[in-house]
Amino acid sequence: MSELTPRSFDGLLVTTSFGSLNVEKAAREEYKALLETHDTEDVLVVTGAPTSMEAFRETLNAELPGAAIPRVTSPVVHATDVLNQSDERVILSDALRRELLHRFLSEYEWETEYLQRAAAQPSFIQDVEQVMSTLSWQGVTPDETPELRDIAGALDAFHEHLAEHDHMERGQLISEALAVLTGEARGDVVDFDAVLAVEFEEFYPLDRAYLEALASDCELVCVAEEHASVRRTWIEAGPVTEYVSFSETRRVDTVTPSTRPAATAAFLAEESRQEDPEEGSVSVLDSASRNDQLADVANRIEELVAKPGWNHDDIAVATKQSGSGVIDVIEAFEQTGIPTESTTVTGFGDDPAIRELLAVVRYFAVDEATEAQREHGPALDTDRLDRLSSMDGLADPLRLWATESGLKERIADRASALDARAQFGNVRRAFRMAAFLEDTAFLDATWESFETMLERAHEYAPQVNQTSATDLDGGVRVDHVQAIKNESFRAVFLVNLIDSEYPGTPSLTRLFPAERVASMPDYPGVTDLDEGSVEATFPTDSTASSRAFAQYHAEHARRRLSIGARAATDRLYCCLYEFEDTALEERTHASRFLTAAYEDLSWVTEAEDTLITSERAAEEHLLSRVDDALADVRRVQSQDVTVSLDDVEADIGEIQALLDRSGVRGEELRKALRARVELANGEVRR
Repeated sequence: MSELTPRSFDGLLVTTSFGSLNVEKAAREEYKALLETHDTEDVLVVTGAPTSMEAFRETLNAELPGAAIPRVTSPVVHATDVLNQSDERVILSDALRRELLHRFLSEYEWETEYLQRAAAQPSFIQDVEQVMSTLSWQGVTPDETPELRDIAGALDAFHEHLAEHDHMERGQLISEALAVLTGEARGDVVDFDAVLAVEFEEFYPLDRAYLEALASDCELVCVAEEHASVRRTWIEAGPVTEYVSFSETRRVDTVTPSTRPAATAAFLAEESRQEDPEEGSVSVLDSASRNDQLADVANRIEELVAKPGWNHDDIAVATKQSGSGVIDVIEAFEQTGIPTESTTVTGFGDDPAIRELLAVVRYFAVDEATEAQREHGPALDTDRLDRLSSMDGLADPLRLWATESGLKERIADRASALDARAQFGNVRRAFRMAAFLEDTAFLDATWESFETMLERAHEYAPQVNQTSATDLDGGVRVDHVQAIKNESFRAVFLVNLIDSEYPGTPSLTRLFPAERVASMPDYPGVTDLDEGSVEATFPTDSTASSRAFAQYHAEHARRRLSIGARAATDRLYCCLYEFEDTALEERTHASRFLTAAYEDLSWVTEAEDTLITSERAAEEHLLSRVDDALADVRRVQSQDVTVSLDDVEADIGEIQALLDRSGVRGEELRKALRARVELANGEVRR
């Protein structure tokens, strides 16, 4: 469903080989050249994704004197600005769009038998919503598969439903703004003379159409990096140069990777091998289980930030995808006191302030006939709630309750500055939801309706489409690898480097079986492939699969790793674990990509043992010493081994002395140790 013929641009295309240094060098040189003939405010820089805006703003800022700041945007962010100036419709947030779509689809009548049967499944609306979102963002219409045509019809009907009530979803932003740029109102929204498009290898077909309209009467320069696309190649095979033509092209000189992380990234992206740069380090951090992996990463981070000159925001932890993987890391770090930040997960789902607001809304939503249901939530000031429940509306009673109950003060007292800022933002988001429900005539402005909306937003909080720039400051960056592309951190931890994750199994949607999706030529993703498509997209060959679909997505997973690896400037940690956290404790296998790097690159080595730097790690070590001692003693009874009771006694004695010096905290640990022994002896059960 991509463009069948190349899109022609009247401008310059600059290509560079893989590597963040190459991209930065090319972007700075082209930006500097444009500034020779244009003022700063007349040059618009457009990135491939919103998450890259700040990185390129910092890169190009060095070329400007004084307090001048580069104008940096992305297609969707610029489209939002265009429509805010030219369109009166309300642009729905992702949470509000999801809520309205759920209500719309709950009454929608599907035409195809497959979707009629699938609609009875509990996850159907969530699964079909993801396909509709993809179609909306890409601005494409399937024309061969009946089920996809049915979904596209539902999307059109939903857009018509929104238009009737003066709303639009964010997936419509670029296509709607494109109509403005090609119409009579163009002069009202275009105020620049030159456009520099960086990260051009990630521009979707609709992004390229938007760029063509944006720069139709401007000087245009595009910078594309070879073998680096992860966003576009998920929906379009081959290099971007297959889909565009330029009046002028130029390839710039490349820079040899100067650090071991950069050289490792180049190997993953292109299988290029070179001499040891001798700068930086690449370490393999092997743990027993997934939970142990996160604990080891947290302890390693605390060791780094204890060094002079290191801060938490010098470090990033990258997962393969967003959602639950990112949340698992954030929750593990919260338990150890490590501050975090993310562009793809808002924290709405696990925010204690939101849980408290949700309890209040549930209280308001329960009528007198079901009074007993109110007892199952957290303790609340029922007198205050009963008084506020007599007020009209939703937003005002909720705001007044938050004020009178001291929610703001409690957030500030119990959370760090970074977490408090995030919680305040989530509370404001909940207030906006209440106000939206009041202001939307076709929705019931009742507490029951708001309860449903808030619960759904809470449930689907991990699923976020990042459509705007996010200010980040102060914590360890936790995101998926695509979100940190073209950013740099002194240390990067790539987690879950096991074969079931990298490459893992291709999964574009849960709505259809994988084999069915692989044969759909009009699915909004890379599906119907041949061997030539794989070779045209990836220079690597790291899978033995003979199926082009599986091979393509395996190489795509390898490229994701390369993007994550090159974000590290000083230290790269490749993290994996040996056993799954299940009852059967299935053994895992190291990612084939990590194995290849370990065998071919001499500087990829096992991580050295780290000191215990966090309180949680100290507790785990303390408890594990008792577990190990008990296990050794039990082995004597069943195996021909010898255990020194003197050594065991010495260990226990050291632990007792430590607990004696630790006061109240030591007594708490002493109880935990006693429980550990009772559990091991069978005196108590889980």
